[in-house]
Amino acid sequence: MKRILLFGFAVATTAAMAQTPKKVTLPAEANVAVPAKVGVKDEVKPSVVKTTTNSGTKTGTVIVGKGATFSKVTKIGETRNNQQTNGSIYTRVYSLPTGKVSATWTSSQEGPADGSNSRGSGYNHFNGTTWASPIQSSLRIEPERTGFPCYAYSASTNEEMILSHIVKASGTANAGAATGLMLNRKSGLGAGTWTSTAVLDSSDIKIPGILWNRSVVSGNYLHVFASFTDSGSAQPNRIVINGIRTPQVYSRYNLSNSTWEVKKMLLPGYTADRIYSGGGDNYSMDAKGDNVAILIGGIADDLQLYKSGDNGNTWTKTIIDSFPDPAFDFIRTIDTTYANDGSVSVTLDKNGNAHCFWALGRMIRTEGTAAGSYSYFPGQNDILYWREGTPTDSIKTVGVSPDVDNNGMLDLGTNWRATGTRYFGNSISTMPHSAVIGDTMYMIFSGMTEGDVDANGKNFRDVYLVYSTNGGISWSKEVNLTAFIGFNQEQIYASLSPTSADGNLHLVFTQSASIGAYDATDNPDAGLVNYDIMHLSVPISSVFDGTVGVNNVKNDVFNVVNNYPNPFNGTTNIGVNFAKSTNATVKVINVTGQEVYSQTFERIPAGLNNLELNLGNIAAGVYFYSIEAEGFKTTGKMIAE
Repeated sequence: MKRILLFGFAVATTAAMAQTPKKVTLPAEANVAVPAKVGVKDEVKPSVVKTTTNSGTKTGTVIVGKGATFSKVTKIGETRNNQQTNGSIYTRVYSLPTGKVSATWTSSQEGPADGSNSRGSGYNHFNGTTWASPIQSSLRIEPERTGFPCYAYSASTNEEMILSHIVKASGTANAGAATGLMLNRKSGLGAGTWTSTAVLDSSDIKIPGILWNRSVVSGNYLHVFASFTDSGSAQPNRIVINGIRTPQVYSRYNLSNSTWEVKKMLLPGYTADRIYSGGGDNYSMDAKGDNVAILIGGIADDLQLYKSGDNGNTWTKTIIDSFPDPAFDFIRTIDTTYANDGSVSVTLDKNGNAHCFWALGRMIRTEGTAAGSYSYFPGQNDILYWREGTPTDSIKTVGVSPDVDNNGMLDLGTNWRATGTRYFGNSISTMPHSAVIGDTMYMIFSGMTEGDVDANGKNFRDVYLVYSTNGGISWSKEVNLTAFIGFNQEQIYASLSPTSADGNLHLVFTQSASIGAYDATDNPDAGLVNYDIMHLSVPISSVFDGTVGVNNVKNDVFNVVNNYPNPFNGTTNIGVNFAKSTNATVKVINVTGQEVYSQTFERIPAGLNNLELNLGNIAAGVYFYSIEAEGFKTTGKMIAE
């Protein structure tokens, strides 16, 4: 297995968002005018990204306990659409008043290779006692093909909203064309009927509609940020506004009078001197009170914070980390440089201050590289953080994927992208999502776990958490929130509720027994696979007392001493110390998740016992065993020769 060094490996990729588009001349009414009263202040201060990493903790044995503080995971839906974002995470779960929870995701009954014509917003609701059927909940709520939903809740009207983007299904007029957003609204919580209305469309001016929205409600306003980018073959000519190709735009809807007060507006300071083109899902938004914050990144872009203190009437721009070649066009060459990988997150605290998170990225474009292409370094392992009110050179690392060598790297194997599959994200640690709940700031992210690998030596992903109780001055160590689910399961695209009404953190993520996302071009049959949509509740009390993650409660029934011999040939023994006489079940699975052995040992006496496993002519390789007794489960690894 080849170790990928931080400075020694790059993966060539065609940047779908960086292809040189043909210019589309828009009618005068389609151009976005910036109101004269809108002001902007630029703070362009190049900063050096520090890559010092926290020391992580690797755990090879997972103990699942029982008790009132136990983290609970529930399947709430499924989909054959394996991509829930292009980069940054949407708000897809919300802890509602009176202990209810709602969740959404991109659902589809068929994969991209089959057109995903049934694609739309899956929706499930926890009524305080149970979730609805995951199968029924996976049917889209919209009347036509949509995708990439973002959830918003209005406390003033007690109304749920889901905004998704419309891409016309095959066999319909303008098939493949993006025509705007679908605003889905429902009064009350859980029960009721969704009303779906097409909004912010561009069909009247014959240009691609906006896609990949971020939506949030604050007071009487629904704030929306989205991208004009569309790479569909039905719309090959991308638009240019004020010299920016496929730009990102802001809209605002007044809920009190049902009026769009701002529609698809370029942010002031969002200009062609520093921005070559917009992108999809490389931005995040939050709003609290009159404050609105939008964080925009990209592998070859500035990391920019746009902040408004008056509900989007005036804006201030801060370049947190400037890209060394402004408005980089993916034609010029650039030596190896650090950047962000396009996955970013911003959250506002109760004082309206913005807290910004992003995954470290690193890229290069050498002479002779095809136009629209670049190389990036997948071995970056830092989630970086900056808080408003501090200098832009005060960036620091707040999370990494822990590894054995504590050197910020994992052994990724020799095949970063195999035929028919690709890793999620551009970095080892990626896709941060954040929230401020009470006086504590939480940030979850996607990380790889060394020791949890498939047959090809690729690492499965888990969901990690860090938190700060002092406004971001200091941060906890990383905690693996999904380790208790077990080996050979990947958790990805984790979204964190911005609120908690019941003392729990609420997350929604995609779970799969296979690593990475399939490529419909190389592997069309992979679209037949269902990906599970899971909800995870984590007691906040267990976060603070250190019982979340590896140990939820102490296993006082048994503890594993070892298995021997290891490596073994046919037969091995597991030494287990039991506190009392009990029954226990031992299961063995291979690296693809298939169960190859199961045996129940009855009336095991208290004390040290050797549980003998006769595995016969089992194939050589890595296996995982689990021991379950009285609600507790321990998992370990062993090797057959």
